[in-house]
Amino acid sequence: MKRASSFLTAICVAACLQLSGGFARADDLADEADLRFQLGAEAYQRGDYKDALSHFLASNRLVPNKNVVFNIARTYEQLRQYPEAYRYYSVALESEKDAGAKRRIGQAMKQLASNVAIIDVETDPPGATLYVDRKDLGPRGESPRQLGLAPGSYKIIAEKQGYEPASHKVERAKVGQVATIRLKLRPILGTVRVEGAATGATARVGDGSFDASCVVPCSLPVPPGRHPVLVEKKGFRTSTVDVRVERDKTITIKPDLAPITGSLVVSTDETGALIEVDGRPEGFTPAIVKVPVGKHVVRVSLPGFRAVERKVELDPEQQEKVEIALTQNEEVIAASRELQSVEDAPSSVSIIPYRELRAMAYPTVAEALRGVRGVYGWDDRSYVSLGVRSLGRLGSYGNRLLVLIDGHPSNDNWLGSSYVGYDARTDLADLERIELVRGPGSVLYGTNAFSGVVNLVTRRAAHTSGEAGVSTNLDGVARARARANLKLGKDAGAWTSVALGRSSGRDFFFPEYVADTPPEIAGHARDVDGFEAATVSGRVWWKFLTAQWFFHRYEKVLPAGEFETVLGDPGTRQTDTRAFVEAKAEPRLSKAVSLLTRVHLNHYRFVGDYVRDPVDGGVETDRFRGTWTGLEQRVVLSPLSGLKLTAGAEGQLHFQVEQEAKDDGGTYLDETGSAGRPYQVGAAYGLLDVTASERLRVSAGARLDAYSTFGRSVNPRVAVITRPYDAGVLKILGGKAFRAPSIYELYYNDGGATQIASPDLSPENIYSAEIEHSHRFSPTVTGTLSVYGNYVTQLIDFEGSGTQAEPLQYQNSKTPLVTYGSEVEVRRDWRQGWMLAVSYGLQQARFLKNDSMKALTSLERDPAKRDVANAPTHLASLKGAVPILSRDVTASTRLSLEGPRFDRYENVGEDPQGRSKTFAIWDVVFSGFEPRWGLHWALGVYNAFDWRYSLPVSAEFRQRALPQSGRTFLASADLTF
Repeated sequence: MKRASSFLTAICVAACLQLSGGFARADDLADEADLRFQLGAEAYQRGDYKDALSHFLASNRLVPNKNVVFNIARTYEQLRQYPEAYRYYSVALESEKDAGAKRRIGQAMKQLASNVAIIDVETDPPGATLYVDRKDLGPRGESPRQLGLAPGSYKIIAEKQGYEPASHKVERAKVGQVATIRLKLRPILGTVRVEGAATGATARVGDGSFDASCVVPCSLPVPPGRHPVLVEKKGFRTSTVDVRVERDKTITIKPDLAPITGSLVVSTDETGALIEVDGRPEGFTPAIVKVPVGKHVVRVSLPGFRAVERKVELDPEQQEKVEIALTQNEEVIAASRELQSVEDAPSSVSIIPYRELRAMAYPTVAEALRGVRGVYGWDDRSYVSLGVRSLGRLGSYGNRLLVLIDGHPSNDNWLGSSYVGYDARTDLADLERIELVRGPGSVLYGTNAFSGVVNLVTRRAAHTSGEAGVSTNLDGVARARARANLKLGKDAGAWTSVALGRSSGRDFFFPEYVADTPPEIAGHARDVDGFEAATVSGRVWWKFLTAQWFFHRYEKVLPAGEFETVLGDPGTRQTDTRAFVEAKAEPRLSKAVSLLTRVHLNHYRFVGDYVRDPVDGGVETDRFRGTWTGLEQRVVLSPLSGLKLTAGAEGQLHFQVEQEAKDDGGTYLDETGSAGRPYQVGAAYGLLDVTASERLRVSAGARLDAYSTFGRSVNPRVAVITRPYDAGVLKILGGKAFRAPSIYELYYNDGGATQIASPDLSPENIYSAEIEHSHRFSPTVTGTLSVYGNYVTQLIDFEGSGTQAEPLQYQNSKTPLVTYGSEVEVRRDWRQGWMLAVSYGLQQARFLKNDSMKALTSLERDPAKRDVANAPTHLASLKGAVPILSRDVTASTRLSLEGPRFDRYENVGEDPQGRSKTFAIWDVVFSGFEPRWGLHWALGVYNAFDWRYSLPVSAEFRQRALPQSGRTFLASADLTF
């Protein structure tokens, strides 16, 4: 005890010295505080602790001093008032800066801990004023703080300006134990709701009164009162809004952010391209676009061209020029049954784009394809047909070429005929483009995709509108059409159209008939060759679901006396009626899996009336009715980047296959009803596409077709597509295709009078190889060079003389046919209304001696055969378009040249084989669009030279060749409203 007293005396003396130094410079209060301190120290020394406490408390009230506080704590400790001692030790510790003194105070508090109940109080946020039980008893300091109290229960109260008070009840605090409490103080706030055009900006209180921010649109908690709210966004000027906030209320502000902008001057060599900045449409080229400063992605796109993206960075008030030369990106579906660029397609492809269809006002598919490399046509005044790369057999009705309508085969199921004239559709106004895929395509489509595939791609509804048009062309053809377009949303729409056409025909003179026709006729056929046509088509789609429909009727008067009919009799005519409905579902289940389900119903009806003299049977009538349905299922897997697997199966049920023929003598062919020839087709296929790198892609696949009429056929295809350098694409292609014998070839007969059935026919086969290289000289000019070869076996041809002793019969020829050649083309894509294309093809065809490898490698001719009929050696064309009259009018032209063709007398021992003459056809068309009225118009002339030429025809005709159309005029007008 004596040691403790000495220690306290030393402390008091030291404190007195410190105080006296401080008080010497103080005023009267300091003097009185000094006096009180000295009196307290004296009382403490003599053990009068109550009197000492009274003087110490008075001194601290007069002039607060940390040392006096410490003495107060010591005095309370001497009086055994431990809670008060603990409280003043806490205050002394809080204000003490000296490390040694803090250590001594801490030791003293540690010694007291066993004599008090400690409540450790923390608050969020800290700095709250603490009270025990009642506020009127005075504060106990600020949090965080340890309160030393007598044992018992207490209510701890915390208050802080701007926050709601918080309290906590401590039950039965015990001596020597620590009770910890944490109080969360809820701020007193109002709410500022920030909305409007400032989406994505950051909003915060600008005066620092409350640390909170949010991203607009959002709600910002703000203390009551007046505050500035700052709204900031990169690339925009900061907006400041002063708000007065009330407690528990919401105020809404909608600040406008003014962008800090620069300018983009965007131009393209082809005007009207869509400009997108960071994914948002901003107009069409050329244009000046104001955009916020900073980094942006500029995307320029135009249908038919590759989209181009450029990254730009703008400073305030900077003007940046973006000049882009667009590169045409022709896309094709028919080559792989999916949309892909022509350069990536595993085939040799040509496209007739919408611009060319409009500019040249092509009346038919055949006219649109005239001048395309490798393609040639002929019109026997019964049907127009097309040949590809020397494969244009007379009398085949184009059954070695498959014609699709949006991917759906449109060839009939009687002869397998393709339709490319007015028998295909009344006009081409519904088409977006025409795709030509050269070479075998059975791996995708089965039969008839022998020499090539033509796909007619219809245009979708861009917006809700109506169309109406009239036109005249060729030999007095008059047409009218109407179309309705309905846009049902981003992924939905529909269109349908109706078109009617007719021609009164023309006059012909056939010298082959002068000798055996009456003098008043003398080889003349007058007012014949007319036709009537009607087309109804349409399409509807919603997301991955699509349905299309098509109906076409074509009635044609035959002028040329074919099938030994009476020349020029208008009763000799043929009527073809075709229709189909197709529905497809193409869902994409994931990035790696997509499906296709296709179901279709088709119908074909043919009626042919052939007028002969009564002694020859009178009027012959041939009829055919075919109805079939089909289902296809396909799955496409992309398990890895650059790898795609396609597998599918297809089935067709031709449940109505009926043909009949009769004349005045009665019915001589009746395969109707139960005597019909229904048949089934099943197919399975698989494709593998591997993109090994940006410069190498390989596509390989095969298809198995099974027919109930003849058996099976397997057809593979392989394509290697490389990019040896940036501007070049090299394609190495190989494959096989087949043509199934048609119902007509298998079963048509007249009881043996002139023709018998051929039920044992096998399919034709073609093996093809090709190398094609294209080089892009500039974004607009491309050159293409290709070499190819085709080897055809089991060719189906007529045998016999057509007499009862030697009736006609279809047979598979044992003589192979080989065709080979080379094509070159240089093309300037459409730019600013300009286009130019020049092409030349050299093609050869010959019958080989036999099917040996020696005959193939040496190209040894069959000594029993002459030159291949209807296969021109030379094909050349020049096409171009140029804008005139301030670009309001486009002048288009096409010059096509063809070399001679040999006629049908291919066999040694027949009449001497003749050939046609070289001819050149020059077409000129002026077209334009008047946007005020929505009027598309065209005026032009086809065969401006009026070049008179004839082309070979098949054995159904007495003539070797028939004259083709001379100079004809066209005019069209179409309104969009």
